[in-house]
Amino acid sequence: MQKTFWLKFSVLNFFIVAVLGVIMRYKILYSLPFLDQKHLQEAHSHFAFYAWITNALYVLIVIYLGKINVNIDLKKYQRIIIVNILASFAMLGSFIYGGYFWGSIAASTAALLCTFVFFYFFLKDAATFNDPSKIWFLAGLFFAVFSSIGVFSLAYFKTSGNMNRDLFLAAEYYYLHFQYNGFFIFSGIGLLFFSLKEVNSEISERKNKVIFWFMFFGCLVGYGLSVLWMKLPVYVFAMIVLSAISQTVGAFFLYAYVKKSWINLVLNWSPMQRFVLLFAGFAFFVKIVLQLGSTIPEVNQFAFGFRNVVIAYLHLVLLMCIATFLINQILATNFFTITKPLLLGVKLLLLGIFLNEFMLGLMGVFSIAYIAVPFANHFLLYISLLMMISILVIFINLKKKEIR
Repeated sequence: MQKTFWLKFSVLNFFIVAVLGVIMRYKILYSLPFLDQKHLQEAHSHFAFYAWITNALYVLIVIYLGKINVNIDLKKYQRIIIVNILASFAMLGSFIYGGYFWGSIAASTAALLCTFVFFYFFLKDAATFNDPSKIWFLAGLFFAVFSSIGVFSLAYFKTSGNMNRDLFLAAEYYYLHFQYNGFFIFSGIGLLFFSLKEVNSEISERKNKVIFWFMFFGCLVGYGLSVLWMKLPVYVFAMIVLSAISQTVGAFFLYAYVKKSWINLVLNWSPMQRFVLLFAGFAFFVKIVLQLGSTIPEVNQFAFGFRNVVIAYLHLVLLMCIATFLINQILATNFFTITKPLLLGVKLLLLGIFLNEFMLGLMGVFSIAYIAVPFANHFLLYISLLMMISILVIFINLKKKEIR
C-alpha cells in the first residue's frame, strides 16, 4: 500500500475543502449566481467528512495495523480507501450540482457502506493481536456505523417529504454527534495512545479501560446533549447530565496520562509537534467544558438558538481539534521530510484556525444581544484564504523522506 501517497492525497482533499470554504465565504459578500450556497454547504460538509477526515483516519489506522501485525493483508483496506475516495468525489460533484437527489444520495450511501466494510475487516483482524489502541479504533468504527441511522433517517425525510422539523434536526445532530464525538474523537485517541506507545509510554490495561468506559458511556448517552431542546423526562435528563460528567472524568484521566508521558514526547517529538498536540488538546478541553456547561438549560438554549454559536462549536471540534491533530499524526509517521516551508505552512494553518475560531466565537457572543460584528464576513473570507493557502503550502512541501 502506498501510504505516503494516500496521506498526501488526504491533505489534497483538505485543500479542496478549504477551497469550498473560501467560495462559500465569497458568496456571502459577493455574487456567484451559478452556484447554490446550500448545495455548496452540503458538498463542503460531506467532502470534509469522507474525503479528508475519514480517509486520513482510514490510512492512519491501516498504518497502525501494518505496524502491530505484519501478517495482516492490507490490500483489502486499500480497495475500501479507493472506493471511499471515488464516492467522495462523486458526492462533491453531485451535491454542488443538485444538492440532495438520487445521485448524491447514491454516492453518500457508497461512502457509508465503505465504513461498514472497513469495520468488518478491522473487527476480524483485531482478533489477531492485543494492544491498548484496539478498543478505541473498534469503538470509533462502531460509532461511525452507528451514526448511519441518522443518515438513513435524513434520506427518508428528504425523499418522503415527511419534514418534521424536530425529528429532522434530531437525526442531523445524531449523525454529527456520533461522527464528531464518536468516530473522529475515539479514533484520534487510539492514534494518540499508539504514538505514546512508540515513545515508550504505553498505558496500562486498567487505566486504558477506565478512560475508555468513561468516554464511551459519555459519548453513547451524550447524544442527548444535542436534543435537550426537546421535552425529555427528568430521568432521561439525569442520565444525560451523568454522561457529560462521565466524559469530563474520562478526559481528566486522559490529560493526566498525557502529562505523565510528556517527558517522553519531549525526547522524541519536535517542538512543533508538541505545540500542535497542545493546540488540539486545548480545543478538546474547551469542547469538554462546553459539553458540561450545556447541561444547564439556559446555556443549551443559547448554544442551539444561535447559528454562529453552532458553527463555532463545530469548527472548534472539526478544525481546531481533529484537523490539526490529524496533520500532526501525518507528520508523526516520519514518512515525510520536515522542512522550514512545511513548518511555515503548519504555523500559518494554526494561525488561520485560531483566528477563524476567535471570529466565530466573537460573532456568537455578540449575537446574544443581536449585535453584528463589523466586517466580520470580510475577515472570515480573508481568514479562509489564509487557511487555504497554508494547506496548499503543506501539501506542496510534503515530500517523501529518502531512505539512505
